[in-house]
Amino acid sequence: MRENCHRLTKNEWVLTGFSVFHTVSNLFLGTFVVSFLIHNSINELVSVSAYRFFEILAICLTFIMTANWCKNGNMRVIFGMNIVTRIALMGLIAVLGSDAASWLVVLGIMYGAFEGFYNLPIHLITTEKVCSERMVFFVGTKEAIRNIFKILLPIVLGTMLTLTSLQDVAWVIMIMAIIEFFMLFLLPPCKCEKRSPVNLVAFYNHLKQTPVLRRIFLSETLRGFAWILETVVVLYIVNVFHTDMNLGIWSTVFAFCTIVASWAFGRFCSNRDFKWIIISCSVLFALSTAALIIGVNRFSILLYAFAYAVGIVTTNQVCGTNILNLGQSKFVSKDNRTEYFVMRDIVLFMGRWAGCLCLMYIGTFNLYGVLQYFIAILFCSHIVACIISANQTKKIAH
Repeated sequence: MRENCHRLTKNEWVLTGFSVFHTVSNLFLGTFVVSFLIHNSINELVSVSAYRFFEILAICLTFIMTANWCKNGNMRVIFGMNIVTRIALMGLIAVLGSDAASWLVVLGIMYGAFEGFYNLPIHLITTEKVCSERMVFFVGTKEAIRNIFKILLPIVLGTMLTLTSLQDVAWVIMIMAIIEFFMLFLLPPCKCEKRSPVNLVAFYNHLKQTPVLRRIFLSETLRGFAWILETVVVLYIVNVFHTDMNLGIWSTVFAFCTIVASWAFGRFCSNRDFKWIIISCSVLFALSTAALIIGVNRFSILLYAFAYAVGIVTTNQVCGTNILNLGQSKFVSKDNRTEYFVMRDIVLFMGRWAGCLCLMYIGTFNLYGVLQYFIAILFCSHIVACIISANQTKKIAH
């Protein structure tokens, strides 16, 4: 039974607050900067895939370089670095303005460093502060609250980009990051335990001998490959509707669908429901992907975006819950929890790297005609990944 399952605890509220601020920055850096690159690049697919590639490379390297600090209890310091990096990144975009497209490698690396400084400590803090019995409720409720802010923010940011410039929006996001820096003092203190140095080789040997870990990491590799789906959706919507304001409006509509799906996941679902959730979302996504392949038009794009908003987000919550619960299970000790999250990010990087290279290949040789089929491959990869993860749920819970 879940204690106080219908209310977030103080620690869970703080973690949710940081997730909301992270969402605002990601909406700008992952959606509207991509849209900016589309409008200001000679070959948008190559530019976007390069931006994403250097982002995920920087995430992976940041995880590896900060692992020892996090393992020895310096998670708050590392978490604070994500705010400092974000302020520097927003300042750079604000200064560069329309010239930012020429600096996509630097922007991608700084974006990835910000993500790395955020994700590793937040994963470790979450596994320390949220018990496994509450993880489904916490993940679903956090995602619902986080997506409430997507109702207004895409319209506001999209309108600002249409009426003003990328620079003005960057200044606004930078001010929000400064406010978040003061919120850092609300972050609950973490246990400072002296542990052995990070040893990825030893954990890899443990991984090879543990079937549950092997299957979950295979799932994460496939899910990493499908990660580029979000970027492809943005490419399609921008190409059809042409303005960032419309991108913001439709992002808002689909964010409402995501809120409902996330709330229902946290309120009504438990670990035993994961399989039927995956099956239901797979059917919805299969129908929308088929419509997109048959004909690229406004209806098929909007149907696909709706399926993405509900299906991908919900199935990601299933996999994300399993990842966090596995970090608390008998398969991962407290001493190698940091190695677990670092290794997980390495396999994610491998999958994402493959997806970015495929998109870059399509853009380099102008193979736009195969883009729909690439979407279908990405979709299949995501669904297979979620099925593998859902099948491990019972073992993780024991």
